[in-house]
Amino acid sequence: GETSPLAARASIAGQIEDAQARFNLRNLVNPDGQINERERDALRRLCNTLRVPDATADLVALRMQQALPAPPSGEPGAAPVVSEARPIPLVQPTDLRALPGIDGSAIGRLLPYVVVLNEATPVNVNTAAPEVIAARVAGMTLSDARALVAQRERVGYFRDVGDVRNNLRGSVTFTEQDLATSTRYFLVRGQVRLDRATTRMEALVRRGDNFQQPVRVMWQREL
Repeated sequence: GETSPLAARASIAGQIEDAQARFNLRNLVNPDGQINERERDALRRLCNTLRVPDATADLVALRMQQALPAPPSGEPGAAPVVSEARPIPLVQPTDLRALPGIDGSAIGRLLPYVVVLNEATPVNVNTAAPEVIAARVAGMTLSDARALVAQRERVGYFRDVGDVRNNLRGSVTFTEQDLATSTRYFLVRGQVRLDRATTRMEALVRRGDNFQQPVRVMWQREL
């Protein structure tokens, strides 16, 4: 709202990225607190594609499991399970750099392809990179995923899951928990520059289930 000559020298820029174009590390742990082996296998495939050691997927899955609160026992009237102190949950992909036993250069290759959301989500096939799609669908090669992305670029976007299946090569199969054609989560980045001073920010936002519900800011930080 500033209208002074100072504001006239400022500039603002930004971008929005589909967070569900990435592999969601929250998928690694089931509601019962156990590691989801199917999701861990998908992360292993992503690691293999990016030339990251397989053990990285196991260490990340274990860290996600350790950080999540223990589920209640499920018995009527039972108090929640009280466990030992748990590590701080991962919030941003860069938090992976603090995990012991993981090579820093390997994490650098993995960071652009993963995200941490607050619920399990499918990958949006309309925005995901071939590396993520190939990891998400068991039996799909990177070449097949690239062909699918090329088809996506020709048609503009896939209308629904059935449209995706019609454009798949070979006999690979997937569920709606693996791939979707829409998203609820977005990474929003902005930059304000004034003379030599620059301020950058990033936020994760969640779109409501319908247009009447507001967009929620899950977290935000300065870069």
